[in-house]
Parts: sequence; C-alpha cells; structure tokens
Amino acid sequence: MPGAGAHPQVPQYQNVPANGQILGYLGRALSMEFSAGQHYLAQASLSKFRNEMSFAEGFVTLANEEFQHANLITDRMVAQGALPSGSILRPAGVSNNVIEALRTCEEREVALINLYAEATNYCANVGAQQDHALFSRLLEEEQAQLMRVNSWIQEYYQTMSQQQQPYGSFV
Repeated sequence: MPGAGAHPQVPQYQNVPANGQILGYLGRALSMEFSAGQHYLAQASLSKFRNEMSFAEGFVTLANEEFQHANLITDRMVAQGALPSGSILRPAGVSNNVIEALRTCEEREVALINLYAEATNYCANVGAQQDHALFSRLLEEEQAQLMRVNSWIQEYYQTMSQQQQPYGSFV
C-alpha cells in the first residue's frame, strides 16, 4: 500500500489509566510540533521569495519531519485513550534573511529538545516505557534537526566569507 511506511503499526488501546502528566507532555509536544511545521513552511515561502531555493527545500523537509512527529504523538495519545483537545499554534515568525530564519528555527528546535528531555526523564522515573521510547526517539530526531540547522548556519557564514575575500593582494 502506498505510504504504508509513513504510518507505523499503532499499539493496541491500553486499558490502564493514562498518566495526566504524560498526556500533558504529549499535548504540549503536539502544539509545538504543529507550530514548528507551520513556521518552517512560512520560512520556505519567504526563502522562495528571496530566491534561496536550497534553503526553501530544507525548510519544507523540516516541516514534513515535524508533521511526522505530530502523527506519532497523536498515535500515542489515541493509544492512551485520549484525543488531541486542540492546539494553539505559535505564530510563524517573519525573517528578513536566511540567518534570521535559521536562528528562529534553532530556537524552536531547542524548545522541543528541552521538552523532550524533560518528558524522557519523567517517563524514566515513573517507568512509562512506551512513552519513554517515543520521547527518546523524538529527542534524538530534534537534536539531529538542530545539528542540521546549525550546519546550515555555518555553511552560510563560510559561503559569505569566501565571497567577500579579495582576489588579489596589495603587495
């Protein structure tokens, strides 16, 4: 079936009462993932208008990854007998150049990493293995995304410094 890899097998509904703290983490994570995805799509559009096509493509990739995270989170909520109650999305931010865009993405990734680190620790402390596994996976993936954003920042600065170096010397 096309797209089957994007929809992993969901564990059966569990009959044990859901942990309210974990549901809170899942709800916050869902809002933050949707907000990040929306922000990255906005940054992709802004990049297209500035003719920064490689960055636009990178932002779309990040957005898709965040929406995949939202899917995993929603699956976990349903497995615990809950449905998302609705998300309040943080507005996408305006950026005038690619560095501003990347810095706003960096800030969103750090916020997600902090949430997932806290949630992972909590789940480890209460023995919530499935939730721990999900939050650990999301933590690793957000850390990888942050590393990618930081590498784009470094590449941009390297490119700019190479373009501004003089071709000759004044000897």
